[in-house]
Amino acid sequence: MIEELYKYLEQFMIQSNWLDENVPDQARALFTTLCFVGGIDADTSKCDNTLLHLYNVSAMDDIDITYEDFENFMMQLIV
Repeated sequence: MIEELYKYLEQFMIQSNWLDENVPDQARALFTTLCFVGGIDADTSKCDNTLLHLYNVSAMDDIDITYEDFENFMMQLIV
């Protein structure tokens, strides 16, 4: 189940436009669920690697979103 959720989140990030109204909140909700269900704790290499991969595959730097801003937003409900 965890792998399926991760793949869904990855595809969601690739196919969605971060600048659309609900996309950031939806992505954060999926990521939060992935972390809670998958036992991914904040401030771990698994969490960092997951976020970095999602940032890269969704080309956030193309829309001037820094990794730090992305990470802070995505982690808000976990820490």
